[in-house]
Amino acid sequence: MWKSEGMNYGRMDRSRHFHRECGHGIHRRRHFFTKEERIQMLEEYKVWLEKEKQGVEEKIEELKKTL
Repeated sequence: MWKSEGMNYGRMDRSRHFHRECGHGIHRRRHFFTKEERIQMLEEYKVWLEKEKQGVEEKIEELKKTL
């Protein structure tokens, strides 16, 4: 979700379930974030939601024109 918008953070609620294996063993995402990091993630998420809302509104207008 967020990666497509250039964000470097995964969803905070999924971070504890994510892991991957590579040549150096298993690497996991961080579990704990600073307040500043959480604020930044939420601000970026807000921007993503605003863009999504704008896209939905544009699609609704486009569909209304075809009625």
